[in-house]
Amino acid sequence: MSLEHGSYSISVERNIIILELSGCFNEHGTKALTKNIIATIETFHGAPFSIVVSNLAVEGFTPEAYTELNRYNIWLNTQNMVAKAMVSKIHALVKIDDIRIPAKSAQNVAVFTNLPDAIKWLNSQS
Repeated sequence: MSLEHGSYSISVERNIIILELSGCFNEHGTKALTKNIIATIETFHGAPFSIVVSNLAVEGFTPEAYTELNRYNIWLNTQNMVAKAMVSKIHALVKIDDIRIPAKSAQNVAVFTNLPDAIKWLNSQS
């Protein structure tokens, strides 16, 4: 039995890391996610990159998952990230993220309702 809850995929197109999240994330699922994102970011060897996070299929995060996400975003703030686009159709999730992940306030972040618009914006930021 896996302790990880939540599923994700990570892909890279040029200098954009694309994360697609689904389900409800707990601490263990979030630790696995962030470990894999960090490994992906390290493949850039300090070069600038952007991230798009699709939350279209996310059901939520436990409080412990949010603690892990904030810890990851503190680390992310030390990297050469140009911008981050969040894709969500649930405004409440965006607001909860803003409150539970204060480290994001130091980032160049925009919120979109679809992936194509988010990627278009990220391309305009580089």
